Amino acid sequence: MWKIHNCEFKEQFVPSILITQKSEKAAEGFQKLIRDWGYDVAILTERDTILDTIKTVRPDVIIVGATADEPSSLKLSRDLREKPFNIDIPSLLIASDFEEGDVAVVVEKTANDCLVSPFSIDDLRVKLEALMPPQVDKPEREIFEYAGLILNARSYRVTRDGVPLHLTPKCYRILKRLLEQPTHVVSREVLMSEIWGMKANVDKRTVDVHIKRLRTALNKGDAVNILRTVRGAGYSIDINSL
Repeated sequence: MWKIHNCEFKEQFVPSILITQKSEKAAEGFQKLIRDWGYDVAILTERDTILDTIKTVRPDVIIVGATADEPSSLKLSRDLREKPFNIDIPSLLIASDFEEGDVAVVVEKTANDCLVSPFSIDDLRVKLEALMPPQVDKPEREIFEYAGLILNARSYRVTRDGVPLHLTPKCYRILKRLLEQPTHVVSREVLMSEIWGMKANVDKRTVDVHIKRLRTALNKGDAVNILRTVRGAGYSIDINSL
């Protein structure tokens, strides 16, 4: 028998994640966290029929919780990679109680990537975003409007109360990224990865400097401050100011 929770992805263009985890409590914790990042998340706690389930429920990424004393979890992750109908769905292995030297071997044989407990929330988010396939069917939004601010992604022009803003390319991309998910906090690590690239030699201070420049450009005169700093988490659009 298998037990499945909310395994229907409700929005056509929202990236979807399926969590398969023996501990229902742990799975629900991941679900709440990941949903806050804008993903549609379903949980499967009994794994016997997951290979059949994903024929119908086609997630963009599968998270597999595994422990060293539970061989079936590793077998499941391995099956997910080997079954022909499922080869195009990346998987992230959440590994607990593994010896450090075993992790590389486990990942090579069973998953696209791996996180070893304990790990940070930012690490999980970066891993998921790296595994998420491009949403080719999602129509790209071209105009963003907030509190007198207009960003036109087609013309690469930004205005505030009708006045053109001259942003650097990095500041423009940061602003667009925040506007794409105005209710979500975007971490410095995510911005570093998406704006500068994983191999760039930048640190969190670089992100802070660009945010400061962006805030200065946006908040000239009596304009309402729409950039919110969430201490220890990152940045977002302050929807309460809109």
